[in-house]
Amino acid sequence: MIAFLCIVAMGATAAIMLTRPRSYQSSVTIVPPLDTIQKDMGIGGLGSMGSSLLRSAIGGMGGTGMAGIYVEILKSRELADSIIDQFHLMEVYDEAEYRADARQELKKNTRIETTEDGAVKVSVLDRDPNRCAAIAKAYVVELDRRNKQLSGGQATSKRVFLENRLKEVEDRLSKIDNILSREAKTQEMLYELLVQQYELAKIEEARSLPTIQVLDEAMIPEVPVDRGTVAKSVLAGIAAFMVGVFLAFAREYVVQARRREVETPVASKRQSPGVAAEM
Repeated sequence: MIAFLCIVAMGATAAIMLTRPRSYQSSVTIVPPLDTIQKDMGIGGLGSMGSSLLRSAIGGMGGTGMAGIYVEILKSRELADSIIDQFHLMEVYDEAEYRADARQELKKNTRIETTEDGAVKVSVLDRDPNRCAAIAKAYVVELDRRNKQLSGGQATSKRVFLENRLKEVEDRLSKIDNILSREAKTQEMLYELLVQQYELAKIEEARSLPTIQVLDEAMIPEVPVDRGTVAKSVLAGIAAFMVGVFLAFAREYVVQARRREVETPVASKRQSPGVAAEM
C-alpha cells in the first residue's frame, strides 16, 4: 500500500507539472546614475572611498537609500495599474475578474529585490517570452518616469521659492528712496544672486536626464524556467510515504482491535465450564 501510494503521488505530480504551460523569466538590474550618487554625496568622484561607500549611497545598508526608494516605487499600486493597462493583463490573466486580482497575479509573477551590492533587480515571469521581457523593460520606464516626477516636484518647489524671494527683493528695492544707500546695494547683490539661482532652477526643472542606470537589460528568454518536476515529484513521494505509514499503522490498530473483540468472548466461554465444576 505504501509503495502504491508513493508511485501514484509521484506519477500524478509529474503528470500535472508536465502538462502545465511553460513559463519564461526576464530580469533587469538598475542603479542610480553615478553622477546622481556623487552629487548627493557631495563629492566629485568615488576615488579611495571604496565600494562600501558606493553600496551605502545606493542603498546597500538595509535598502534605506536610493535602492529602497526605487523598490517602493516599483511596488506601488499606481505603477502596477499602469503595467496592467499597458499589457492588458486583465485579459491575459484568465482568473483576474477584478483589477485587484490582476494586481495580485502580477505581484506573484514579479520579484523585486535589492542585491548585496545595492542594485535593484526586477524579474518577471510570464508564459510569453516576449511579453515577460517587455514587462521588465516597462518597469524601468515607469520607474524613471515617476522618479522624474518626484525630482521635478522638488525642482518646481525650488523655482517657486526663488520666484517669491525675487518679488520680495524687488518690492524692497522699489521702496528704498536712496538708491546709493548701503541697504540698496545689499538688496541689489541679493537680487543678482537670486536671479542666477532662479535660472539654474528653471534649467534643472526643464531637463529630462535619466534618473536611473540600467546595468543588465531585459532580454527575451530563449529557455523556459525549470518547472521543478523531479524535485516536486520526490516531495510528493515523501509526503505519500508518510501518509502511507500512518495509514498502515492505523489499519493495523483497527485489525488488532477487532481481533481482540472477537477473541475475548471465546476466552470467556472456555473459562465458564471450569468455574462451574469448582462450584
